[in-house]
Amino acid sequence: KTTLAHQVAFHAASEDENVLVFTGFSEPHDKLVAHMRGFEFFHLKQIGTRIQFANLLDLLQAGMAETEEAILSTVRRHGATLVIFDGFQGMRRRLMDEPTPGQFLYSLGSKLALFGATTVVAMEGDIDAPSSYPELTVADVILALRRDLTSPHHRRTLDVIKARGSAPLAGSHPYTITATGITVYPRFESIVSHHEPSNIDRRLMCGIPDIDTLVGGGLTAGTMTLIAGSPGTGKTLLGLHLLIEGARRGERGLFLGFMESPEQLRHQARTFGLEIDDAEARDLVRLCVLPAYDLEPDMVAALLRDEIETGEVQRLVIDSVSELERATAMQGRSMAYMSALVAYLRGRDITSYETMDIQAIVGPDLTLTDTPISVMAENLVLLRQVEYAGELRRLFSVLKVRFSEFDRTIHEYTIHAERGIEMIGPAPLALGLLTGIAQPIPDADSRLGRNRK
Repeated sequence: KTTLAHQVAFHAASEDENVLVFTGFSEPHDKLVAHMRGFEFFHLKQIGTRIQFANLLDLLQAGMAETEEAILSTVRRHGATLVIFDGFQGMRRRLMDEPTPGQFLYSLGSKLALFGATTVVAMEGDIDAPSSYPELTVADVILALRRDLTSPHHRRTLDVIKARGSAPLAGSHPYTITATGITVYPRFESIVSHHEPSNIDRRLMCGIPDIDTLVGGGLTAGTMTLIAGSPGTGKTLLGLHLLIEGARRGERGLFLGFMESPEQLRHQARTFGLEIDDAEARDLVRLCVLPAYDLEPDMVAALLRDEIETGEVQRLVIDSVSELERATAMQGRSMAYMSALVAYLRGRDITSYETMDIQAIVGPDLTLTDTPISVMAENLVLLRQVEYAGELRRLFSVLKVRFSEFDRTIHEYTIHAERGIEMIGPAPLALGLLTGIAQPIPDADSRLGRNRK
C-alpha cells in the first residue's frame, strides 16, 4: 500500500504537481524515505520541493475540526493537487472518540475537491467486511490489494471494488513489486473482445511441402493449430520450421517457450539446417523464453500482447501450451483463459502453432479432449511414436482441419540431421497405430518396405 501510494506521489511530482503526504506512523519520515530509495521512481530532489511530508498523529490530538483546518491550510499554502493519507489505520484509532472516520474523510475530501485536489487514502483492512470500515462508503474508487496465500507462489492481486462513473476491469489482477515499483497485469479474460478472423481464405506454408499438402494446402491464416505429441516427436522442431518459412516469406514470427533456452533453440535450428541466425538478424524471428516454474498467466499474456502489438507478428509458436494450462488450472480458470487466448489471436489474425505434451511415449492411453485448448483449436495434429517390428517409428496424423479438406491417412516421418523433418509416406498397415503399440496386418510387410525406401 505504501509503495503504491508513493509511486503515485512521485509520478504526480514528475508531472509538475505538488503533493502532500500525511502519514499515520510514529516512525520518522527519514526512515520512510530510506525505504523508498531502492525504487527507480524515487527522486530525492522531489522531497521538500514537489513532495511534502507531514505526520498527522500530532495534529489529531487537537481534535477533528482543528485537524481538518490544519490540513486545508497546508494544502492551500503548498498548492497541492494530490493529498495522500498513508497509514490511515493509525489515524483511525485516534479518531475513535470523534464522529466516525467516515464523516471525517467525507468532510475533508469534499473540501479538498473544491481546491482541485485528489485524495488518496491507504489503510489496512478486510475489504470483505465493509461494515467494519464505514469510511469505505464515502470513497469514489476502492482498490483492494490482496495476497493469496493458497497459491503455490503467493500471488499478489489488485481488485477494483468500486469506481464511480466508470466501468473497471472485472476480476483479480496480479501485480509485482520490483525495483521499478508496482506493475499490474490486467486479467487477460477482462481485456479481450470477440473478433472473427478476416483472412480465412489465405494459407500459410510451414516449409515442409508434404505437410502443407496433408493439411489441405497450408494452415489457414488466423487459426490455431495444436500439435500434440510425446517427447522426441519433433514438436518444437516443426514449430521452428514454421517460423523460418515465414521469415523466408517476409513474415514476422514469435517463439514463446517455457523449457529450452534461446541458445538451445538456435542450436537445434542450426543442427537441422534451419537458417535461424539470418531470420533473427533481419528481425523476422524473435525467441522469447520464460521459466516454466512460477508462471503467472496474466504476465505471460501481457508479454505476448506487447510482442504481438509492437512487433507486427503474423506467426506465433507457443511451446508448450501445457505449461499455461497447468498454471491456469491452479487458479481454476483454464477454460476462460484459453478461450481468451484463442479470441485474442483470432482478432489479431495471428496464425498460431501450440504444442501440447502427451506423457506416454508409447501406450494405449491417449486422451486429448480433457484439455480446453484441444477443443478450441481449429486444427489438430498428432505426432506419435509407435512400436512396430521391434523399433520406434514416428507417425504424423491430421485429426482435424476446420476450414478445409485434409488427408486422413496416417503418415510416417523422420527427422534428418541436416534437413529437419521429412515425410516418408503412408504408415505401415497395422492395427493400433495411434495407441503407440501397433500389431502387423498379414501381407502388409511388402508395402512397408516400399514406403521406407
